[in-house]
Amino acid sequence: MICEDCGLETAEAPFCIRCGHHQHEALASPTKRRYSADPDQTAFSLHVISTLFPQLPRDDLAAFRMVLLLGLGAVITLAVLGLYPVALVAAAALVPLVMVTYLYDVDLYEDEPLRVYALTLASGAAAGAAMGMLLRAAVESDPLGPGPDAGFVLMRGVAVPIISVALMLVGPLVLLPYRRFNDVLDGASFGATSAVAFVGAQVIAQSIDFFGAGLRPGGDALLWIARLLTHGVALPLLAAGAVGALCGAVWLRYRAPVRDRTRLGPLGAPLVAVLAGTALFVAATLALLLLREILTLVVVSLLALVALVWLRMVIHLGLLQESMEIPVGDAIVCTNCHRTTLAHTFCGNCGVALRALPKDARRSSAAAPVEP
Repeated sequence: MICEDCGLETAEAPFCIRCGHHQHEALASPTKRRYSADPDQTAFSLHVISTLFPQLPRDDLAAFRMVLLLGLGAVITLAVLGLYPVALVAAAALVPLVMVTYLYDVDLYEDEPLRVYALTLASGAAAGAAMGMLLRAAVESDPLGPGPDAGFVLMRGVAVPIISVALMLVGPLVLLPYRRFNDVLDGASFGATSAVAFVGAQVIAQSIDFFGAGLRPGGDALLWIARLLTHGVALPLLAAGAVGALCGAVWLRYRAPVRDRTRLGPLGAPLVAVLAGTALFVAATLALLLLREILTLVVVSLLALVALVWLRMVIHLGLLQESMEIPVGDAIVCTNCHRTTLAHTFCGNCGVALRALPKDARRSSAAAPVEP
């Protein structure tokens, strides 16, 4: 049969195995198109878990969602008990640790996990720790408090985040020449991993002096919860979205097929992406310096939502890339719905992007015999 959306031949199944369109469903507008990693969601909607972790089957998405919620609950509980230094470490480590677990679970880096981990996670953490130590020495103020005086705003609120974004890009850009990492999704994953490691390490390094005040240094619990959620959740999510999308744009320009390089519009141009990603990070840093705790949490959270929607657009394109050129393969068993489908880009039965499944699962599906 011919797909109503992409116009190419596809299998007799509920979903097109080439573009993921739900057959016999009214064609959607660009903003209503189904998300490549989950056909139950639209491409331009806000779903944190499926955006940050697109290569997870649906069964695992619930587990990762629960881990994040439990970690968030632990941070808030520690803050309510007044154990602010412990809560700070837990908040700073929460998103990076979940990201590491995700990368291990999906085997994203194929046969070179240690090498790539070192260049993305470790390089981001090392750069973040160095930046945190530098800021600790240069600014005599509580790094989680209202921030430096007006004289520091230009340097601390503009120059420092620009330098920070540049440092987050070092590890991912080292991997750009490697042809085995030639997908937009690879670039987005590298950038997001480096970014969350950078932010977590910076917060801890910048707060070393704070740990000398004891386990219960005092302070308003509500304000501390706002600070911890800002630095431990909202800021890492913003960094992951902005830097991940930025790296995805770089991969789109230099590693993707020529036909796809304009599909993100202006945001697909590396220079525009660098400016947009940096602007988001600068705006968040200025909010940290100039606003009170609760308002800062609101502003940084809103900026994080913008960054995550941008990242979702990049991931959606990355999963669709090259799908039109892949030949239709033999029947395999989808590890998401456990039903038989022809090997291509999407499962014909559940609509999930087969490339959005962990690599180990894809290899197992390809190798598994299908009973006639």
